Amino acid sequence: MDDLVRFLRGCLDDDERSARATPERCWSASRLLAQVYATRLLLDASNAACGAGCPTEHTFTGSCSLRWMGPVHEADGRRWLHDDTGARFAPPPVTSEWSLRVLALPYAGHPGYRDEWRP
Repeated sequence: MDDLVRFLRGCLDDDERSARATPERCWSASRLLAQVYATRLLLDASNAACGAGCPTEHTFTGSCSLRWMGPVHEADGRRWLHDDTGARFAPPPVTSEWSLRVLALPYAGHPGYRDEWRP
């Protein structure tokens, strides 16, 4: 997922530069800047920068949100997660990995986008 996070952050940087380069502030540029800001908030909430063993409480309001819910593993044709204690359980419908894949979907036409990132 590190490659996906780097890709997504780079695309957001490009979008922000494009919006700020618009000669006059128009609705399209304002919307794009708001979308970049919102996407960065979700990206940060996905705990992509949180290292293993992070002591932060794993809640959606914490800086490490959804960390305990990812990544999703596949074995024997089943998808599963493990929490901080190593216990295995079926994944909820939304995981941090899935969220990152959805955030990157608008960039599917970008030459750096990988098909393996599709949600």
